[in-house]
Amino acid sequence: MGTCPFCRAQTLPGDSICYSCGRVISGASGMDSRVKGNFMRSPTRKAKPGKSPRHATSTKSRRKVRKKRSMINQLGLVALIAFIFFTPDARQFVLAKWAEIEDYVMEGLAPHQVYPLEADYTVVRSIDLWNNGSGVGHLEESIPLPLDVTSNEGGAVALAYEDGTEVQKSNIQEVINIELRIDGEVISIPKDGVPTKQKSEAVVTAQGNEIWWPGQGDGSDKCKHGACVRVSIDVPSGTHETVDFAVTLKSKSYTWWHSTRVDGKIDGKSEGTSLARSGTFADIAERGMGSRSNTFASTLNWYDRGGTDGWAIDARSNTAPTVYQTAASIDASLPTNLKTNAYAFARATFDWLNEYVPYDTNAPNIARGGEQCLVAGMGDCDEQSNAFMSIMRHKGIPTWYVFGALTDSNFENWEGHAWAYILLPMSNEWCEQKGVVIETCFVEGAVDVVNRKWLVHTPTVYIDWIEKAPWTNVDGYYSGGSMQGNDFKRLRSFFTEGYEISGGTWNNKWIGEDLS
Repeated sequence: MGTCPFCRAQTLPGDSICYSCGRVISGASGMDSRVKGNFMRSPTRKAKPGKSPRHATSTKSRRKVRKKRSMINQLGLVALIAFIFFTPDARQFVLAKWAEIEDYVMEGLAPHQVYPLEADYTVVRSIDLWNNGSGVGHLEESIPLPLDVTSNEGGAVALAYEDGTEVQKSNIQEVINIELRIDGEVISIPKDGVPTKQKSEAVVTAQGNEIWWPGQGDGSDKCKHGACVRVSIDVPSGTHETVDFAVTLKSKSYTWWHSTRVDGKIDGKSEGTSLARSGTFADIAERGMGSRSNTFASTLNWYDRGGTDGWAIDARSNTAPTVYQTAASIDASLPTNLKTNAYAFARATFDWLNEYVPYDTNAPNIARGGEQCLVAGMGDCDEQSNAFMSIMRHKGIPTWYVFGALTDSNFENWEGHAWAYILLPMSNEWCEQKGVVIETCFVEGAVDVVNRKWLVHTPTVYIDWIEKAPWTNVDGYYSGGSMQGNDFKRLRSFFTEGYEISGGTWNNKWIGEDLS
């Protein structure tokens, strides 16, 4: 006797089907007998409960195969991990990829500021005057005339190549119109203040107030720092007067930083500098014919305010020991292969100030110098710029002042602002590889420490003056007016008269750079 492989019932030799469960047990012939109903006998008995022998054997066998394959896969994974961590090249590759993932995650979580790509707007510099005294109040005011600003103020082009081709500069601020509103009258001012108008040729309003734009020069009737508009106004007792200086301009985001962190929509990225592209401190004197180096890096101190205020920028060890020690500490933090890298030192200083020197909302009226800012451990825009530029002087990196005003991304709130410009060279190797003329192989870019903007210009800043040597011009910019009168008060402010954003927006991430 046999046994049904499905129900374990007894079968006879020659049975095509199981007469207990009805299943075919002999292939196609059994199926034919079942269809025709050719059953030779009654159902068999003694069918046993449980899984059929065929099914039991098949399942167990499959499980063994799966288990064997699983063990092989696990052994393969262990072998791969061992290979990765015991093979230097593979280990370095995996760790590098992991670092990229970490950077990507950190960048996504980092705080940021949103900026427009381009903007057209009118910014008004307003001067409110209140005369609460008994006599006539008098104001002599010097208002800086903004200029068109390019991506390389110190050079004719962005980059010049050995084959004669050039990368042209970009306009990052273009002045469209300037006008002064006083005594209910509107006076048009020529761009750049040219042709000039001396005081003897001044525009005189119906109320006898005078407006002229004489150009730079010595004397109370001239502009001490550069192009400006001069206003001479009398304010009778018990009255309020307003002088509005309105500038319509077009501005765009621009970067001097070649980095994956920079939005690809921003102009300038391809010609920008980076850690890998950077030259050394020694390369600085060869860029731009040495002009910036000779002007803004040849001495360790700059801009003497006199008296107890002292030098705004100072890297001398005897007069600015904190600046000197901070610069030495930042230098020591850099790896050996970056000790002479100009970009690395400048960026490390920028990140250090962001981490250790918070913004001072109650800064003194006369800005602290770089040394005083570091001693206090805090500072506003002028003061942190002084600290940054002082540390740059320690290494002979040219930096200079930029003045103007800053607003938010909605162009609602304005305040006066100061930040720095810096010259950074690309390396001789990079310049030669790209065929760039050495003298043009550098960037001049903006560094705004307190707003964490590294080598980037945004339309939310209005530039009304970029420093020109000598440093006495800076003093002339700060001392732009005088007042006479009893209980005579002045308030300077900014506001926007309409704006239009184009090109969308981008995010400036507040995250340090890995210089290891």
